[in-house]
Amino acid sequence: MEEIEALFASLAEAPVCDIQVPGFIDRDGAYPRFVPMADTAYLVRDSDFVRMEVLHSDDQLNVQLVKAPGAPKALEGEDEEFAMSSYGELFLGDDYSSFRITKIRYALSNGSDPSAGRIRCAELEFENSLRLFADPGYFFGIRLQGAGAYERWLNFSRTAESPFGPIQEFIWSPRSTE
Repeated sequence: MEEIEALFASLAEAPVCDIQVPGFIDRDGAYPRFVPMADTAYLVRDSDFVRMEVLHSDDQLNVQLVKAPGAPKALEGEDEEFAMSSYGELFLGDDYSSFRITKIRYALSNGSDPSAGRIRCAELEFENSLRLFADPGYFFGIRLQGAGAYERWLNFSRTAESPFGPIQEFIWSPRSTE
């Protein structure tokens, strides 16, 4: 557990200036369009990136610091043009250029390994109470949602229909661990 909390502490040291999703430029139609590949999302910071990734059919969020985003493995050997798309305005739409993380709520389930940065899901709260929920249980990859999504997920995860198994919830903040 200490390893994931050390990672969270490093996230709180530098503000996030954007949220980006990798994909490719599809030029086969009447006009070029960006096609997101939702199995990875990045928090952009001044000197590095936080990669949140789901491995196919895994339902676990793998979180780690990286120096730069990389092209998805699905694009290897393809002639598609790698690109990144900004989702920051959807979740950080405010008059500031960067936002500090003020709290992280996260859950562990069967298959989680916090020592390796593997958690079931996470909600990051930024300054001004802006929220980003990352759920790797989505069919197409990581579902990114805003305020209220974590509560809805948590309520569902506690029902008999939930496929996640037992859930443990944790709250981390820069000043203390609860």
